[in-house]
Amino acid sequence: MAKKIMLAALALFMGALLFSESEEEMKKRILSTADLSGESAAEIMAADDGIDKGAASNAGQKRLPSEFPRDVPYTQAGIDFCEAHYGHKIFNDMARKGFYYASLDAAKALPDEYSRLISMARADYYYGLSIMESFDLTSLDKIDLGDSSSSANINDTAGSYFDKAIDECKQALEIRKGSDAYSTLAQAISMNCTAKNVAYVLGNGLKVRANAKKAVALDYSNGLGQFMVIAQDAYAPWPFCKLRSSRKALLRVLDDKYIRIERADAQMIYAAIGYTFYKQKKWDKAIEWYKKIFELYPQNYTARQMIKKIEDRKAGKKN
Repeated sequence: MAKKIMLAALALFMGALLFSESEEEMKKRILSTADLSGESAAEIMAADDGIDKGAASNAGQKRLPSEFPRDVPYTQAGIDFCEAHYGHKIFNDMARKGFYYASLDAAKALPDEYSRLISMARADYYYGLSIMESFDLTSLDKIDLGDSSSSANINDTAGSYFDKAIDECKQALEIRKGSDAYSTLAQAISMNCTAKNVAYVLGNGLKVRANAKKAVALDYSNGLGQFMVIAQDAYAPWPFCKLRSSRKALLRVLDDKYIRIERADAQMIYAAIGYTFYKQKKWDKAIEWYKKIFELYPQNYTARQMIKKIEDRKAGKKN
């Protein structure tokens, strides 16, 4: 009798394997449910759509970052906000608003509308990001892209500021196609995918890489753009993640002398590499890369949080 039960169970298991969705079928099904605002996936992924490469001083060329100015330099107030966030120096909403309004005031003082909009978008982005500082990267493991009905928001307030940043980048792009407009847009959409529901991810996830590729097409040295092209492969839930290839690509970016890697860019790259090792349960290598962030930002919250999570998992603790 026991033998018959075991055989029946095995038959059911094999049947489930035979009739379950393949990885490729799941990808096609999920992508088919995405609201791409009237655009096909192929159209969205066309990196050179709308770009006048002849008008960009660095389009399609590799030049040392020191040889030309970036599209929109950060204001000093914008740098201060970025550094305070990654350095874990914002402990309450009053401090957050102080950095935010200083960044907005500096943006509004810029002489041209395009630069004003990009700098305002950065202020809104970092305000939303600062609100989400406690976002747990390990929660990405639990995202079910097959469930497009999910309506649970991680943080509505943060999402509203990412929305503002996205709108400002789109307004800037109506003025001219610029590398920093595209990379800032990609960054804001990417974080909105963590702040909002699965339906938002399905409708907008493809736009992260598409806009990042446009940023890089205009300015190869754009470190943020280069990172955003790859980040989706590192952080995407199964079956979309590509851990080994994304890690290799990130390491190439770090080694490329023609790419401008600022401190904030470097810590994002270190974190993404650490996350690929975490996903593969290579705990020691993951910790090694998260600890590299402390060389840049000794109090970085994400690094401390992830190292604690990994050490708990190494010790067999559930978290």
